[in-house]
Amino acid sequence: MKRLLCIALLGMGGLRAVCSEPLLVKYADRLTLPKSYVCFRCEDSIRIDGVMDEESWKRAPYTDFFVDIRGEQWPSPRQATRAKLLWDDNYLYIYAELEEAHIWSNITERDAIIYHDNDFEVFIDPQGNGHNYFEIEVNARGVVFDLSLTSAYRNPRRPFIQFQWNCPGLKLATHHNGTLNNPADIDKGWRVEMAIPKEAIATEFDNFLQEGNYLRINFSRVQWQHEVINGRYERKIGKDGKLLPEDNWVWSPTGEIAMHMPERWGYVFLSGEKGESEMKIPFIYPDDEAVRRFLWMLFYALEDYYAERKTYCKTIDELGLTEEDWKLLPEGYHIQFEPSSIGYLISACSEQGKMYVIDQSGYCAEVTK
Repeated sequence: MKRLLCIALLGMGGLRAVCSEPLLVKYADRLTLPKSYVCFRCEDSIRIDGVMDEESWKRAPYTDFFVDIRGEQWPSPRQATRAKLLWDDNYLYIYAELEEAHIWSNITERDAIIYHDNDFEVFIDPQGNGHNYFEIEVNARGVVFDLSLTSAYRNPRRPFIQFQWNCPGLKLATHHNGTLNNPADIDKGWRVEMAIPKEAIATEFDNFLQEGNYLRINFSRVQWQHEVINGRYERKIGKDGKLLPEDNWVWSPTGEIAMHMPERWGYVFLSGEKGESEMKIPFIYPDDEAVRRFLWMLFYALEDYYAERKTYCKTIDELGLTEEDWKLLPEGYHIQFEPSSIGYLISACSEQGKMYVIDQSGYCAEVTK
C-alpha cells in the first residue's frame, strides 16, 4: 500500500524504470548508518597542550579506529588513528591520536593548503542540514587551515567558501611522541588537542552546545607516501612523474573519496553525563535518520540522472525505484516531487504532519508546514 500511495502522489504518467538494479544496492556504500558517539560533559579545566592528562579526558571513550574513506570493506589503514570528544558550556573539545613512524610537515603558513602535508581534519555541521558547515585542518607543526562553506562542493551552484574564516577563539596544540622532520629515527606518533568555542560554530544567535543536541561531525587523516630528498621529507613521486595519491582515513566513511558529504558524517550526541571509567551509554539515532536516508538515496540518483542528461527528471518514476527501495521509506510517509527549471524539491510527509525536504543543493532538513 505504501508503494502504491507514493506512486499515486508522484503522478499517473506510467512507470518507466531506467535501471533494474535497486537504488539501495547501487548506493549501498553511501546508505550505511553513519558512525555514532556519545560525548560526555567536561567537568574539569582542560589545558590545551596536546597531552591527555585531565580526568575528563581519561573518562571519555575513544571513537572507533579510522577506516578507509570508501568504507570498512577497503584495506585497513597502515597506521592507527582515533579520537575523543568532550563539551561544556563554552567549548567543544577534540583530542586525536595518530600513530606515525615518520612525523614530518613542511608547511608553516596559516591557511596554506595544509593537506599537502600529512594532516588531521575536523568537519562540523552544527545544524545537520548539509549547509553552513566548518572545516579545520592541522599538520604536525600545529599550523592551521580553517574555512566555512555555505554548502558542499557538489552543489550545482558553486558554494561560497569563506577562506577568511579563522575559527575565532580556537585553542589548539600538537604533541610529538618522536621528533619532527628527522629521517634518522623512527617515531611513534603525534597528538592533536583543540577547543572550539561555541560562538565559532554558531549561526545567528543559536547555541549548538546544549545537552541533548546532535552535531554532525567527521574526522579525516590525509596520509602521503614520502621520500627523503637532501635530508627533507617530500611527497613521493611515482614512475610516471606524478605524485602518488594520498590515503584518506576517516572516522565515519563516506562511501567514496570525498569528505564534503555532510550527510555521511557521524552523529555526536551531547550528553549531560560527566562519564565514568568504562561507562557505556547506548547511542540512539535521531528518529528522522531513516527518512533522511531515503531522501539522500533519491538525491544520489538524481545527481547521476543529471550527470548523464544535463537535466533533472520530471517525475521520480523515471528513477526506477524498486519494491525494495520503497521499503526504505518509513511507514506512514509519502513522497512529493516538485521539479523546476533549475532543480527540484522533494518532500517526505508523515501522517502525523512532519515534513522533511531535500533539494538539488543538498539541503536536507525538517520544515514547518
